[in-house]
Amino acid sequence: MTLNIEEVIAPLAATHKSGKNQTLKWRLDQLNSLLLMINERQEEFIEAIQKDLHKERTECNYAEIMLVKHEIKKFKKELKGWMEPTLVSYPGAIAPSSCEVRSVPLSGPACLVIAPFNYPFCLSLLAAVGAFGGGNPCVLKPSELCPSVSGLFAKLVPRYFEKGAFQVVEGGIEETTVLMEQHWGMVHFTGSVRVGKIIQSLAAKTLSPTVLELGGKSPTIIAEDCPDDMAVVCNRLMAGKLMNCGQTCVAPDFVLCHRSKLQSFCKEAASSIERLFGKDAKASSSELPRIVHETHAQRLIDLIVEIEKEDAAKVIFGGSKNCDATQKYVAPTLVLDPSRDSKLLKEEIFGPILPIIPYDIEDEAIDRILEVDGTPLALYVFTKSKERYEKFMSRIPSGSSMRNEAILQFIVADFPFGGIGTSGIGSYLGKASFDTFTHKRTSLYHPCHSLFEYGGLRYVSCFNQWVLGCSLHSSLL
Repeated sequence: MTLNIEEVIAPLAATHKSGKNQTLKWRLDQLNSLLLMINERQEEFIEAIQKDLHKERTECNYAEIMLVKHEIKKFKKELKGWMEPTLVSYPGAIAPSSCEVRSVPLSGPACLVIAPFNYPFCLSLLAAVGAFGGGNPCVLKPSELCPSVSGLFAKLVPRYFEKGAFQVVEGGIEETTVLMEQHWGMVHFTGSVRVGKIIQSLAAKTLSPTVLELGGKSPTIIAEDCPDDMAVVCNRLMAGKLMNCGQTCVAPDFVLCHRSKLQSFCKEAASSIERLFGKDAKASSSELPRIVHETHAQRLIDLIVEIEKEDAAKVIFGGSKNCDATQKYVAPTLVLDPSRDSKLLKEEIFGPILPIIPYDIEDEAIDRILEVDGTPLALYVFTKSKERYEKFMSRIPSGSSMRNEAILQFIVADFPFGGIGTSGIGSYLGKASFDTFTHKRTSLYHPCHSLFEYGGLRYVSCFNQWVLGCSLHSSLL
């Protein structure tokens, strides 16, 4: 069915024109409606996520549902204070005055959220929370690769929201292109660098601002002085890597491991996979999710096959023989020291394959990371030394960084989330979302009275006469 964009835009524009979206009440009403929908339909959303991605129930809860609930609750608690105007100082020449900065909704008709497939629930609604908190109606374009979740949004949103507040547009490239032909107060896109460039270029044509949450090859460094308990190190790293079967934008993409720790790390990394998912991760009882689509699964299998053709001994755990693209299953796989030219080290993996590269000195590790195209979204360093961590941080740019942990960025409520360089533009979550989805509008009041003209010094002609008078007075002295 052809998208009637005028029917989408009209009620959203009417909301902006009415001004009611500027009020605290309107914003809280939308947040309450969103929370009500989640609470009442949580089981349906979990079932839809499981159908699309084979995610285990616990992961659906903590990595999808709870993140959005916590974000809504934070906004409800802090929103009134965030909306208060901020008073700023002013020069004495305009005293007495009142100068303030107000956080107001962005331009109409609404904000557009283009969501990805990997976290089809939370990465659709976290941005919507920010849009509502900023006083903006919202249009959600869910990923067509998750038809169960997308269809559920399309069915439920009209039952809980007015068309002037929140709408869902389903579809693929054609519908997204029509949406991007319109002006939006903000376009919030989460996805690949390749598609992000397309979205950015289309947004430029309508002067729509954008937030791009992209990705990249996020490195992990196992330092010479990494924590002694390698089992804990690998549990944390592999749990982060294999969460959602590696389909996470901040997942560790490859490891630089100090040679003195290499044997221990490889052994414990394999053991961690078995501890987390059992010896047969493909079994129906396994908690390992599936790849979103057969095509994506085949791409990942091809990455493994390329290494196996080069040197099968480099695949130290897993391998292509354990994969099945028709079942969208890719086995957790460890690859030791793949060649620099392999696709595994050129492309963002976005799956359960972990390359492990040995290094001898820190500068070697840094150089290997810096020679990879793009800027990583995250940097993970396992070290006992704060000084060593700071050195790696100062030399390797990234959107975020962690010491002795992996992919916990989302659970820190006051962390802004966003990339740098090719890993993204802008940030959101918590107060950062409120700032992203509002315009900082300045307001100045100056009493209009002759007392505050100060002899007309503010006007050019009077100021010039004053300067001339001073000059003549000085010459007569």
